[in-house]
Amino acid sequence: MAEYQYGGKNTQTFQKLHGFKKIVAWQAASDLNFQVNQLVKHFGPGYFKLADQMRSAATAVSANIAEGYCSGSLPNYVRYCNVARGSLGELGSYIQDCERGELITGNDLTTLIKQYSNTSFFLDRLLQSLIKKEQDGTWDKNYWVKEEQADYLIDIEYDAEFPEFPESPQVP
Repeated sequence: MAEYQYGGKNTQTFQKLHGFKKIVAWQAASDLNFQVNQLVKHFGPGYFKLADQMRSAATAVSANIAEGYCSGSLPNYVRYCNVARGSLGELGSYIQDCERGELITGNDLTTLIKQYSNTSFFLDRLLQSLIKKEQDGTWDKNYWVKEEQADYLIDIEYDAEFPEFPESPQVP
């Protein structure tokens, strides 16, 4: 299989987020979420609830992978990836409904199914890897989320008319 090309790699948030952004399963799930959101925008009035459920399920896949990764606990990571797998299954059911109801057709459907399959494949490989690490005792806690050191100081010019912040009112 060729290297996965994440569609969101040039975003500001991708450049700043650490840890989970490197996980191909998360990247594929993020791209799937983007595709679902683009497709359901065109659903008609009778399908607003379905569109919302599809958005929620798609969002939950990448969000649970990230949350599990950031938990810093291998058993939690595995648990959250299994929750992500459940959300992916829910989304797959909705995609089937959309195909049968002709809400998503043609190239849009083909592209969506391919991205769904990629996400499922990568999530399954991630889970297999995590379970193996759990069984072998090879989990390295250095993999969980880290933030690069950042300079949180900024220079602020204060208006000469208001050199200090007003005091908070006293509550009697």
